[in-house]
Amino acid sequence: MKKEIEKIFVELIQKSLDLPDNYGTDEKGNVIPCVCIKAQNIKLFNTPHIQITVSTVSSNTFANRKEYFEKNNNYYERLMLNEQRAMQIDVYSKNNEARERFWEVQAALTSTLASQLMDKYQFRISKISNSFNLSGLDGGSDINRFSIRFNCLSWQEKTNKVDYYNKFETTVQDSNLNVFGDFVIQQ
Repeated sequence: MKKEIEKIFVELIQKSLDLPDNYGTDEKGNVIPCVCIKAQNIKLFNTPHIQITVSTVSSNTFANRKEYFEKNNNYYERLMLNEQRAMQIDVYSKNNEARERFWEVQAALTSTLASQLMDKYQFRISKISNSFNLSGLDGGSDINRFSIRFNCLSWQEKTNKVDYYNKFETTVQDSNLNVFGDFVIQQ
């Protein structure tokens, strides 16, 4: 996967719901997010418009592999990871927009754009999701909040150059294990 899974979902939701990159800045100069990756330092609820956050709730690895290969007399290891992620998308608003539009986020997960992004970045989105109305979670606040949870299968790969079977550092010892020589054997 060449792009963070959360960033892919931000792109999917932003395009599917035809939302801007952001709503400008507040009086303190902070950017007012529209669709973003959930983070502790992002200020929400500073606009009457809909705001959406994307996060990974948990991850289960079901394949973690390593293979070696040679290319142009260099040795490499390829690290591959297959995982199932539980993703969460939260839809917020101070007005009724979150309540009226959260279904569009669920629908976007099975859209043509979602299929194109899955093919491009080699991941899969589960067609079954759960949604929760968490509007009363913040006590007496007037925030409408809906959470959508679903599973996603992703694949990661990383290639590193290694000295595997390319050179060996060794020492020469006598029968009393006294070292009298250090050298490197190169292929």
